[in-house]
Amino acid sequence: MHAPPPRTQPARQWLAAAAAVLASACASIDHRPLDATAGVQGVRSDPDARFASEALPAEPANHVVDTGRLYTVRRLEFPSVGDNGQPGDLVAVDYHRSTLPGAHPAVVILPIWGRHLYPSDAITKAVKRRSDGALHVLNVLGPSFLIDWPALGEATDETEFVGIWEEGAERETTTVVDVRRLLDWAEGRPEIDGERFGLVGFSHGAIVAPVVAAHDDRIAALVLVVGGAFPHRVIARCEGSRTATIQDRAAELFGWSRDEMEARLEPIYRHVDPARYPGRVDPAGVLIFEAARDDCIPADAREALWEAMGRPERWVIDASHRRAFFTMTPLYLNWMRGEIWRFLADRLLDPDPTPTSQ
Repeated sequence: MHAPPPRTQPARQWLAAAAAVLASACASIDHRPLDATAGVQGVRSDPDARFASEALPAEPANHVVDTGRLYTVRRLEFPSVGDNGQPGDLVAVDYHRSTLPGAHPAVVILPIWGRHLYPSDAITKAVKRRSDGALHVLNVLGPSFLIDWPALGEATDETEFVGIWEEGAERETTTVVDVRRLLDWAEGRPEIDGERFGLVGFSHGAIVAPVVAAHDDRIAALVLVVGGAFPHRVIARCEGSRTATIQDRAAELFGWSRDEMEARLEPIYRHVDPARYPGRVDPAGVLIFEAARDDCIPADAREALWEAMGRPERWVIDASHRRAFFTMTPLYLNWMRGEIWRFLADRLLDPDPTPTSQ
């Protein structure tokens, strides 16, 4: 079992109290190394044509957001291949470009669409600070949800209700293609080493990211934080206030039980289910963080993601879905940030990366 090391300096009273409360909710972190018995994988047979990449029609619009000694930050924007649910159907990315000479690997970070920016911003800062310019960072912005929750809350017709879910699944398909197009653009940049990309996803981003990796062999390091497979099951079972409201509405208006909702959504979300693409990534290039008491991602969905990724290294945090994120904050000495950095450095900066364990 792994527990964060104690603080060596006196903490403020509020921090100590908050840490005590948090410790009671997130008592331990269990490390499970790569399962070498799963065998070497990474075969991309039978690719899904829906995820074929398309070249950008033109260079992305961009402007400087910030400048520093080691990084210049530019906001990139380019049109999505379709309805991606974001403002103007644009893909917006903050490109933290290293000022060091030569070609360097790049890390793409996927957001929790429509939710908190903290995880993406925290990892962006950690990678920049710890790499000293050795890695570029492409932080994908996701200000809006991929699922149209307001429309679901207003739908009164079952056909309309199902149609909104179909639209949401297509937005996920569109997002996978757009991330691949971003990789295409980055691969063509002289300052980027196009053979070494990292991809990090949080929550919803950790459901989309493995589908990207299953269809793109340029991903050398894949980090999935509290994600899962079986998106249809996640939607029907997640205990979050937003999903629970829609689950109750479907039950009230259409008589759908949770089982019925799951069955209706399965064919809609099947092609964006990571479990459908097992054995397509090298498990040595994957790191998973999961919440042992996740109240949004069911246990079998978490296990299915781990199996589809080839039983890679994973950390199991004794926490709920949201509280697992506390391990990347100062309350836990930024523990998760450190582990993500360790893995990215091993895979992207080490000339001969090998699986690691502690």
